[in-house]
Amino acid sequence: MALTAATAVFGLRVGWQVATLTESDVISRAAQDYLSGGQGRSAVDCLAIPASQSAVWITVICTPRGQTPAIYHATRTGKIRLGTLQSAMPETLVPET
Repeated sequence: MALTAATAVFGLRVGWQVATLTESDVISRAAQDYLSGGQGRSAVDCLAIPASQSAVWITVICTPRGQTPAIYHATRTGKIRLGTLQSAMPETLVPET
């Protein structure tokens, strides 16, 4: 009985976290990770686009001026990982030289 109750509470808690997760939450978490990577970085270096991969919800692209972009992929459950773009980068995202 206790195991069933604990499982139900855990399931409701995790379900609630996923149900209330917003795009802004994911973008903010990716930007925080990017900002922790060094000096000269700014949150305005980041933008988000809908993911082109089925297992990914949002792709966050953070491009420091004149450098290679950092690509973050986020799942619908909020897991964020570094990755690469699967297709060619739009010309508006190509770093300035």
